[in-house]
Amino acid sequence: MDNTNRKSALLASALLAALAFTGCATYPVAKPVAAAAAPAAVAPAADDARRLIALQGAHNVRTFAQLRGRQGPIPATSFVRAADLNQLTDDDRATLAAAGVVLDVDLRTADEAAKAPDRLASDSRFKYVRISLLGTERIDMSNLPATLGEGYVEWLSADQAQFREVFETIASQKDGAVLFHCTAGKDRTGMIAATLLSLAGVPRNAIVHNYALSAHYLQPMMTGTSQLAEMAKANPKLVAMMGSPPEAIEAFLDELDRKYGGAHAYLKTIGLSDAAIQSLLVRLGQSR
Repeated sequence: MDNTNRKSALLASALLAALAFTGCATYPVAKPVAAAAAPAAVAPAADDARRLIALQGAHNVRTFAQLRGRQGPIPATSFVRAADLNQLTDDDRATLAAAGVVLDVDLRTADEAAKAPDRLASDSRFKYVRISLLGTERIDMSNLPATLGEGYVEWLSADQAQFREVFETIASQKDGAVLFHCTAGKDRTGMIAATLLSLAGVPRNAIVHNYALSAHYLQPMMTGTSQLAEMAKANPKLVAMMGSPPEAIEAFLDELDRKYGGAHAYLKTIGLSDAAIQSLLVRLGQSR
């Protein structure tokens, strides 16, 4: 498989949730369809509730509040991770503004953004930046990787220019909270979150748990449409791509450590300056 087709295949796995979301006009969506059932989700722990931002029009919206890094807890007002923001209500946008969000980094393709525009993009309270993390602007569902973890490992190497742009954009924002999202808030968003948490020195088990929780919070979005159920019947491999299995982000973290020497070294490898990395650490509450 050439590089273009390989990247298209990996992109497909990250954007499966877009299929579930297409055609869903309101929340909550319809009752789950058994044929499209995703793998079992990891249940939230007692302290996960404090990180969840409950919105009417978006799923999987969470902060890093109180996740502990090397120098102490990450501030609640540093980051917000999220899924698609196309269905946000006016009250939802007010909630995000009240939570301190000032920058919205959209990791989706131009094709995704055109089909489901981000509702913060036209709101003057927020700065909006779109960076397609995978370096392509259209979704190709013609191929799928063997596993999500395989995709994550490939992206870490193949899309370094886009990773650099994302982290430089975040580092340049000195105040307020930075929100970053894709369609499901689990694959592209999950990799950015895992890199930030690893940079902060959050224990690996907590990073893995933070990633794996997405499947729980995305259950209505992943299993609620008959369209997705029919697609899963036609291609059962889709079902395995709907979750956020711990082993997928474990593979990503293993590669980050084994090949690059950790998150800090990876950021240096892809071209981030010491000043930019320091800005990320300050935002994460890890600079003393």
